[in-house]
Parts: sequence; structure tokens; C-alpha cells
Amino acid sequence: MATMNPVLRLRNAFRSIATNETRAEDRADEIADEAVDAITSYSYSQRESDLRHAQMLAELGKEMAELRNQILLGTLLIVGVAVAILTVVIAVID
Repeated sequence: MATMNPVLRLRNAFRSIATNETRAEDRADEIADEAVDAITSYSYSQRESDLRHAQMLAELGKEMAELRNQILLGTLLIVGVAVAILTVVIAVID
């Protein structure tokens, strides 16, 4: 059963728990061990976790750069409009 998909192994373990209301203690321990083994083999390895974390940080960095660029562009637009308005006001007053 070690080559079976961990999710299917977990499903089989829970099904056997549900079908056998009265079971021996050692059978219950076998089912629990199978469930734990399936969950353990389904988890990420340390390397996969590190790669996923690095990818998430890279995506976050890109999003932060885009946000910074949008804020800078908005600020330049506001300053440009303010300068244009001041220029028009000064020209009208003179």
C-alpha cells in the first residue's frame, strides 16, 4: 500500500474505521498508523516548502514593485496637475 496515493490511503483508512464499529484494539492501531503514514507522506518536504516560500516571496516582491510604481505615477500625476493649475492661476492673476 505504500505506492498508493496518500489521499486514497487516508480515505481507505477512514472508510475502514467507519465500517467496523466493533473492532479489536490492534486493528484500530493499524488503521491509525496507516492514517498517520498517509498524512506524513502527503506533506511537503523541506526543500519543496523552501521553494514554495521563495516563489511566494518573489511574487510578493513583484506586486510590491508594481504598487510602488503605481503610487509614484499617481504622485507625479497629482503634482503635474497642481503645477498646471498654479500656472493657470498665476497667468490669470497677472
